[in-house]
Amino acid sequence: MRIAYPRSFLKLLLFGFALTMLPLLFAFGNAAVYLDRLADKSRTTVAQSVQATRASRAIAEQLMLMERSARQYFVLHDVQLLVNFTRAHEQFADAIDELSGLSITASQAEALKAINQQEDKLYDTVVQLQPTPETAKAAIAEFLDLSDQAQNILRENNRLIDRESAILARTAEQTQEMLISQTMTLIPVALLVAAVITFLVAQPIKRMDAAIRRLGEGKYDEPISIDGPGDLHNLGIRLDWLRAQLDELNQQKQRFLRHVSHELKTPLTAIREGSELLSDEIGGALSPQQKEIANILRESSMRLQKMIENLLNYSAVQYQKPQLELSGFDFPTLLENVLNSYALTMSSKQITIERDCETVHLKADAEKVATIVDNLISNAIKYTPKSGTIRLRTRQTNDSLVFEVHDGGPGVMAADKAKLFDPFYKGNGVYESLVSGSGLGLSIAKEYVDAHGGEIMLLPSDHGAHFQVRLPLHPASKAA
Repeated sequence: MRIAYPRSFLKLLLFGFALTMLPLLFAFGNAAVYLDRLADKSRTTVAQSVQATRASRAIAEQLMLMERSARQYFVLHDVQLLVNFTRAHEQFADAIDELSGLSITASQAEALKAINQQEDKLYDTVVQLQPTPETAKAAIAEFLDLSDQAQNILRENNRLIDRESAILARTAEQTQEMLISQTMTLIPVALLVAAVITFLVAQPIKRMDAAIRRLGEGKYDEPISIDGPGDLHNLGIRLDWLRAQLDELNQQKQRFLRHVSHELKTPLTAIREGSELLSDEIGGALSPQQKEIANILRESSMRLQKMIENLLNYSAVQYQKPQLELSGFDFPTLLENVLNSYALTMSSKQITIERDCETVHLKADAEKVATIVDNLISNAIKYTPKSGTIRLRTRQTNDSLVFEVHDGGPGVMAADKAKLFDPFYKGNGVYESLVSGSGLGLSIAKEYVDAHGGEIMLLPSDHGAHFQVRLPLHPASKAA
């Protein structure tokens, strides 16, 4: 199922960012609401606690003031003391009203009502009473009882404040636990949303990267289609157009190589046969200088023929995967045949061949294996200086043939190793040759080795190039 993308990559990023932030914003908003409620409840609890404490203390203080004024009035009979008593009574009533208006328990309300009624009666008694020692003593005793009740109200109020504080603390803990739980739930949700958005963003980029890699590797057969935002989809269309153009150019190149190679092969065959006839003195005896010239012509024509054969092989490999015609043969015999074809060249350069070869019988495509060996021997002869040595080694390891060629040349430069098996890459080495190579030998050798399910590699060496080829004794299939 095709995913519906927005029309631009920027819109996709903005949408992804907004969608990722949504759970976090919800968590922040929810936390703000809960914290605001908790703050409001805290402010209300603190305010009521302060009011209740102040009113409770005012009740006790006004009772003490009323008691002191009454005692002085009973002794001195001063009207001003009665005025002070009345003022304290009024402030006592205000404190009772203030405390009654708060959120208090039913028992506290009953206690306030009882102490208020008892104080009213006592106030009327003191104001209307003609003080005598007996009545004064009774009034003072009632004031003491009222003071005890006021202290009980203050203690009850303190217990109520403690209880409200405990409730507020539990509410704060519950709010904290709820916010932590909510955060732990929403963070995975946000991460999941971020992962989905990352997948949506990364998929078209990965497909584009894979398409560009295929183009870089010369694989033009698979059409390029990028499902993604509109601008990336359009870029995919342009990449597919580029792929088609490169495919057409590649086909033109292959046709050109095939045509040129075939056109060159016919006259070159005539040149090679003519040089061989001259070298064999079919047309008459040759002087030593003439023989040297004839040998140069023969070697150059053979090298040119080798280059043309490599071009044809490379063209065939690029056109389709190598098909293997398997047959059984002895590898040392094949190696000896290849060496014999270079006998004259090795003789002219006075190159010594050192062999350490076991007899190994394998089942493979003899023609392609001969091409692999021929290209490695050709390179070794080309880079080995006069009077140099080429070391050949063949052995059987488990179910594989291991063939090594170690020349006496300058070796492979570090800068050339990464591209050693790339087509048409010749490297920066300097060697003695009348005709430059095509840079296809090692590339073709690797294609044929890969077709057999083997591997070819450059081994570390202090001097000269050291190549190793591993071929299975019994390839899995006939097609690569």
